[in-house]
Amino acid sequence: MSIKQFQVTFDCGQPVRVARFWCEVLHYVLSPPKSYTTWDDYERSQPAEERGT
Repeated sequence: MSIKQFQVTFDCGQPVRVARFWCEVLHYVLSPPKSYTTWDDYERSQPAEERGT
């Protein structure tokens, strides 16, 4: 019996919300991006037209 690896990609309008959902389900904790304390701080630092992309 062989093991097959696959990847699933979710396309959505609210990627942060989906990521938070999966983190909760999988008990995963996101590491904050370098130079920012939290992902929310990073998101707020982005130009308005790039937020949530």
